[in-house]
Amino acid sequence: MAGSTGTFRSRNRVRQQFALLAFFLLIAGLAIIIPSNATSAAQNPIQSGKLTQKGRSLIVQVSTSHEINMNRLDRRPEFTGGNHRYLCLQMNPRGGTTIIRICLGGRTRTYRVLGVSRTSESGTVRSSKVIRAEVKKVNDLKLVATFDPRDAGLPPGRYAWRISHHSGQCPKSGPMAKPLADCLSYFPAKRRALYDLRPVIAVGCTGGNGQFVTHGPRGRKRVALTFDDGPSSYTPEILRILRWKKAKATFFMLGQQVASYPSYARRVLALGNEIANHSYDHDLLPSSSNIRHATRTIRRVTGFKPCLFRPPYGAVNSSLLRSVGEADMKTVNWDVDTNDWKLPGAASIVSTVIHRVSPGSIVLMHDGGGPRGGTVDALASEIRGLRRRGYKLVTVSELLGNRVIYRPALR
Repeated sequence: MAGSTGTFRSRNRVRQQFALLAFFLLIAGLAIIIPSNATSAAQNPIQSGKLTQKGRSLIVQVSTSHEINMNRLDRRPEFTGGNHRYLCLQMNPRGGTTIIRICLGGRTRTYRVLGVSRTSESGTVRSSKVIRAEVKKVNDLKLVATFDPRDAGLPPGRYAWRISHHSGQCPKSGPMAKPLADCLSYFPAKRRALYDLRPVIAVGCTGGNGQFVTHGPRGRKRVALTFDDGPSSYTPEILRILRWKKAKATFFMLGQQVASYPSYARRVLALGNEIANHSYDHDLLPSSSNIRHATRTIRRVTGFKPCLFRPPYGAVNSSLLRSVGEADMKTVNWDVDTNDWKLPGAASIVSTVIHRVSPGSIVLMHDGGGPRGGTVDALASEIRGLRRRGYKLVTVSELLGNRVIYRPALR
């Protein structure tokens, strides 16, 4: 009896061993039949991505397989960790080792800012900041983010790019530990795509409605510095001071001076200042053809079509105002005259600006038409004094609520 019982137990153990062997063979077979990347492919939420330039903005579009909770994304993650959930545009400058990662989401200001991190190839963060942006959910499966690439530290040039997503469920240790790569998804999936980020140029402005103005809205402490009769040999030094002080101004240029100093005119625009029309040759009450000739010259030299006009000597009549309106421009005079053309000296110019400016003022100065050393010498002190009094320096178009039109330069 004891022998038969032992035989029964032995046979039972054999059956159990065969059952376990069959189970493991089944699992191994499934592993062979199902490709190893099938699971990760099915979990990849990024279906497509696209980069475009519009004006000064870079636009990234992301389409996903399922809705992504933006509030749960980390816009400034630790890229080498396994528990951070993120969705980022990766931009790698050609020939560089630094990756700029622009990431969506966050618990606050979710649709108004982006996180920008500069990292090594391995993901080590070297610097991180937040920039202004406009983020929209077109629908549950499409996101569009618009931002200024300059804010993200992306100068014009060629970039390798891709969109990355991390699930945030990739612990480094413990029973659920996985390689970091298993939690990452990319578009394009296999290799980064190339994109040429082009330089952006100002080509015109809005607001050329024929209106006659001498100042802007009085409700905000903003002021516009303007320079007439240039460009001239004094213009580069004025531009140097404006750049040093991180200020902008509007230059009402004569067409004949633009033809004589084309590189200075282009430099004015390249540094973020505004160009406006001051007639071709400073005629009193210039004709319609004179005004159009100046605009054509400015546009030919700089690529910019002005929407603002300042009459020589500030003189206007109904015929001139009508001509300016027909040319799609606004006539702009001033409410603070420094009289720098009388050569009063730098101290007098500074005093006039500081004591006569009020919110919305337009200040008249000159960078051409005579000796302008006093104007140059006064500029830095004017800017410093205005800022101490709480004023922001803007172009005339900004002051009046107009908009500068930008386009990417041709390749």
